[in-house]
Amino acid sequence: MKTATRLLSALALSGALAGCAVNGMEGLSATQQREAYRVEAALNRPATLEGHFVQVGPGRNDGAGHFSYRPGALALDYVSPHAMTLRASGAHLVIDDSQAGSVTRISLARNPLGLLLHVPVRFAGAIRVTDIRTTAGAAQISLAEANNPSQGLLTLQLIEKEGRLQLSTLDGVDARGNRIVLSLSDVTETGVTPKN
Repeated sequence: MKTATRLLSALALSGALAGCAVNGMEGLSATQQREAYRVEAALNRPATLEGHFVQVGPGRNDGAGHFSYRPGALALDYVSPHAMTLRASGAHLVIDDSQAGSVTRISLARNPLGLLLHVPVRFAGAIRVTDIRTTAGAAQISLAEANNPSQGLLTLQLIEKEGRLQLSTLDGVDARGNRIVLSLSDVTETGVTPKN
């Protein structure tokens, strides 16, 4: 249960965000805005990504397993350090820790992980792009809740694959400076998700 609690704490992500909250892409250059729209398109692509993940966190909060992401939903199936599942979609995140025999349910309303799970993801209004950087074949974007950036910072890294950006890393820092990084590997697109 300690691993689940630490994961929730770190996914409740908050970081050292300076300055006043602004909406959307205010303050970004035209080039940065174009790149942010490319990231939006990647996150909203109606397909399911699957693969493996490795989690690195503070203390003994490391883990590994299988992940699945589609617009609006993230699933983590841990095999290490023990069997456990995390399901995040809609308004809640649910962790089922089979070893501890517990189920934990957390609201995503004020959790920056919820920014990734908007359907569709739109970098305007409620979501603030605090930074975006690009290099050949990769992009990194940092997101916060526009009206309450102290709730946390979520940084996503994406790599170019077959002419499109694809999610490769989720990186978060909580209010106490705890950091959790989920590195994704062997990522495949398993199909187009049905439109609701």
